[in-house]
Amino acid sequence: MESIEEQGYNLVQLTRILPFALLNLSFSALHIVKDNDGMRNGMILWQLVYLAISVYWYFRICKKIRAKTPLMTLGFILLFFNFTWLKEFWYHPFSPDGAAFALGMGQANYFLRYEKFKLGMVSLLGAFVSPLLVISGMLMLFLPGDKLVPYVGERPKSTFPLLFAVGLPILLAIAGWGLWGWGERDIWAQIAHVISLLAMAPLSIWIAQRNTIDWEQSLALLKKRARPNRLNKGIMVLMGILLVLVLLSGKNEALGLTQMLQDIGRGSFRFPLDFLLGLVLQWGLVLLFTAMYLHRFTEQLGRQGWAAVATIWVGMAILPFFTASTLAAWVPLWAIILLKGLKRYRWHTKDLILIGCYGLLLSLAWLQVNSPELIEWLSQPARSTNLQIQKWAVHLPEYRSFWAYLIGAVLLLGVTGLLYLRKGRYQRMMTT
Repeated sequence: MESIEEQGYNLVQLTRILPFALLNLSFSALHIVKDNDGMRNGMILWQLVYLAISVYWYFRICKKIRAKTPLMTLGFILLFFNFTWLKEFWYHPFSPDGAAFALGMGQANYFLRYEKFKLGMVSLLGAFVSPLLVISGMLMLFLPGDKLVPYVGERPKSTFPLLFAVGLPILLAIAGWGLWGWGERDIWAQIAHVISLLAMAPLSIWIAQRNTIDWEQSLALLKKRARPNRLNKGIMVLMGILLVLVLLSGKNEALGLTQMLQDIGRGSFRFPLDFLLGLVLQWGLVLLFTAMYLHRFTEQLGRQGWAAVATIWVGMAILPFFTASTLAAWVPLWAIILLKGLKRYRWHTKDLILIGCYGLLLSLAWLQVNSPELIEWLSQPARSTNLQIQKWAVHLPEYRSFWAYLIGAVLLLGVTGLLYLRKGRYQRMMTT
């Protein structure tokens, strides 16, 4: 803290600085000694503040979407019964993701009724918490809010899903062996990369088959409704925010953008669909419910307009390359869209208890984390993982081992099977 003015921050650090600035401000205002234990406890208290803000905004959202108590309970389980809130922030309090989650909940709240000024203020604060909040905020403020056009009747056949499913692995393979240095690894690691890329093809086709949006007509509507002046204002505001951040930051020569682009791919696609496993272990049942009700999710996503669609698209594009906790800013929007899609269903108390138990099981909050093995592992520059260490490292894609991936995949498939088998029993569709 004493040398902050001399050292300065680079651009990446500045976009994550607000939670730490609030901690420093609170300690200075209350004249509290800034020792290690005090700062850690202070950050934990701030995480509780972010949790309280998130819960407050969540209930405001439930009131706006007129969610009844069962649906409200289900949403609470999806958003708060996960590793992030039950474990991550208390063992790793010096993380801005709690503040990003809270502001993301605020964005979703003000986006539903399009409270423009409040949405802009939350997005501006988000510029110093997570860059994703700026992106989603600009999309919400300046893209047209018209609903996308759904398919009426039978969908026409298209070769696009097949072309996309073939082209995406090829593009990733070119980047992997050309930019990310996969060719320097041993033969088994390269085979694992090939299998991982091939697994993207059926996933892409499966998602495309459950699409309910007529993209051709929706894009034509976007071109018709989009106002050039409004879009230009959005671009100017975004560039202005970026300019302010660059001017406030220092030491950007050490940013190493090229090295960052190379590093994000080195730990990606190590195992088949491992980024989905990481997302579930981090955020719980949101992904599983999205997969089971993808048709309803896509339908509701289209009703929220191009801002929500573009935000989810960008999230899907960056998901394989960043840790799952990075999406903290967008998980609230994703979960609220899912909840709006599940309003047609009736949820009983017994079913909610079971879903809550499944959420706690997947959260891994019941696993002990602190151990002598972990302390020793954290102190080593060259880290090799084992199952004792994987209790923590399984959430870090570059350290996830094959056996931890296999155990996590079996756990995920088991919970998915239990939910799917009860799908017809614990829900009864309501009349629309």
